[in-house]
Amino acid sequence: MKKFTMALLVFSCLSIPTGSEASSPIQSIIDTTPAGGTVEIEAGEYEETIVIDKPLIIVGKGDVLLRSCEKEPVVTIAGEGVKIKNITLEHCGAEEEDTAVSITGSHHLLDGIKIETRRFGIMLVEANDVTVQNSELKGRNRGNGIDLWKSDQNQIENVKITNVTDGIYLEQSHENVLLKNSIENSRYGMHLMYSNQNVLQENSSTSNITGAMLMETDKTSVRHNMFEANKSNVNAQGLLLYEAYNTEVIENEIRGNRVGVYIEKAEKNQLVSNKIIDNFIGVQFKNANENKISQNTFIGNVNEAQAIESSANKVDNNYWDAASLVDMDGDGKSEIPYHADPYFLTLTKSVPEYQLFFQAPGLILLQKLLKSPDDQLLTDSAPLMEMSLTVEKETTSRVGLWVMSILMIIASTSVFILGRKRK
Repeated sequence: MKKFTMALLVFSCLSIPTGSEASSPIQSIIDTTPAGGTVEIEAGEYEETIVIDKPLIIVGKGDVLLRSCEKEPVVTIAGEGVKIKNITLEHCGAEEEDTAVSITGSHHLLDGIKIETRRFGIMLVEANDVTVQNSELKGRNRGNGIDLWKSDQNQIENVKITNVTDGIYLEQSHENVLLKNSIENSRYGMHLMYSNQNVLQENSSTSNITGAMLMETDKTSVRHNMFEANKSNVNAQGLLLYEAYNTEVIENEIRGNRVGVYIEKAEKNQLVSNKIIDNFIGVQFKNANENKISQNTFIGNVNEAQAIESSANKVDNNYWDAASLVDMDGDGKSEIPYHADPYFLTLTKSVPEYQLFFQAPGLILLQKLLKSPDDQLLTDSAPLMEMSLTVEKETTSRVGLWVMSILMIIASTSVFILGRKRK
């Protein structure tokens, strides 16, 4: 009972007045607060930078804005066990390495944070077991949103990021979880470099140049994400795997990108049960070997697949709406293999201007006449006759609309007929 009373006293004593009424800066209150204490910041605007290097809880009451144009971060976090909740941060510095929040140490939490920055948003350097959640971050396309350097086992969840260079950037950072984040209008939505055993799950990466890039990574899990409308650049992709190994790309929706999935110099990855829909090119291989492509659904892509200088990839049991389908034994798989010819990719590599003639009748005829060698073809030996279950559910909703339309027509016709009989 005594501990509870003391805690209340400490809590009430450390409440900070509004910016106009404050006689002491926030930093002085933080410095005098014992480890494990709580600091409440009353609603208001504060022109100040703060450093927290001991276990504290910093909570904003109402609309709290911390702003600084200084070279130092608005908030610097070190040590262990710092928690910051419900605060808006604005950093107007324009130097190359300026950042709104700098984090080192471990076991920190940022919850309900809103950040506006001209450069970097949140930078983790050798920081472990840090959680950033339920937050928003807006930039000026001149720095990364959340940047991890040699930082492991962190979780970034439900963060909305817009107008930055890379939404979430990881370098030499392992076993991190990126969950339910939304990244828009950036270069790379999620960018992983030399980082292993990370999880990308249920994120939405839309209207970027590239939805996600995995470069020189191992054992990454990419599941249940949406990569959509990443097409504003000639090099745009939904998902890019470059020198990636043992990666699982499972049950994602990859829709409306220039290239849905681009795989280069990558080996032993799995692309399974994904919906690859309405892309300019569905999946593209280059110097990629021993990858597994199975149970995916390819619908509405201008060109379903292209492969060049790639071999030993296991491609089977996918649904291709461009395939010729004949099922003789009723096993749900076509006896006619599906071939993806790299002729167009090879041609445009030498003369990029030929992209203007993509799908032109003359070019299609040339592709059939000058067929590439069999060892260069991406071949699905047993295409599926029917779409995967996930797409069938969407199709079922369309069927429901048709049924509703027919019922409305019947009802309207009945009313018309009954009206005529009454006359």
